[in-house]
Amino acid sequence: MENQTALAGKGFKKGSFLAVLMAGVFVAILNQTLLATALPHIMEDLQINANTAQWLTTVFMLVNGVMIPVTAFLIGKFSTRR
Repeated sequence: MENQTALAGKGFKKGSFLAVLMAGVFVAILNQTLLATALPHIMEDLQINANTAQWLTTVFMLVNGVMIPVTAFLIGKFSTRR
């Protein structure tokens, strides 16, 4: 309870946090949908089979999953004020 009070005193709003979190989830799902839609064209242009194209999708999502926390860490470490 003390932690919530401390956060509320610093202007922390749960609604804003939830909105940003939901926007991030939406963008991640949108990225996956866009790649799935473009996959047949990518397969044709690069002359690859469906198995290789599925690996492309897997690697894309893996990189997204790794880079999101890394980006958050770097933003926290190197602020724009320096």
